[in-house]
Amino acid sequence: MKIDERVPVETTEGGAPLRFTWRRVVYGVVSSPEVWVTRRDWWRSATRAPRGEGRYLVEMPVWRVDALPLTDGAHRVDGTFDLARDPASGEWLLLGVFDDQVDQQLFA
Repeated sequence: MKIDERVPVETTEGGAPLRFTWRRVVYGVVSSPEVWVTRRDWWRSATRAPRGEGRYLVEMPVWRVDALPLTDGAHRVDGTFDLARDPASGEWLLLGVFDDQVDQQLFA
């Protein structure tokens, strides 16, 4: 399921996600992240690239992690999450959640 929400993320010294908070629930990463680079919808978010930084408009690193909730919350999800770090701003986005029951838990 596509989410596309900004989330705070705590990282390891190497920059990999360790913990993140989504909808008032803290999640702990329980697997080694799979990392790749994806293409952003640059035409929706950016108007002009600073000189020499055009690649930030197009490419964004993504970490796919398995995570478990560490706190109680209204919508606790055990599953696989795609977290992306915007190289230009340094902000983190939760791009997607993959779980068989996520639709039922989020939209019940």
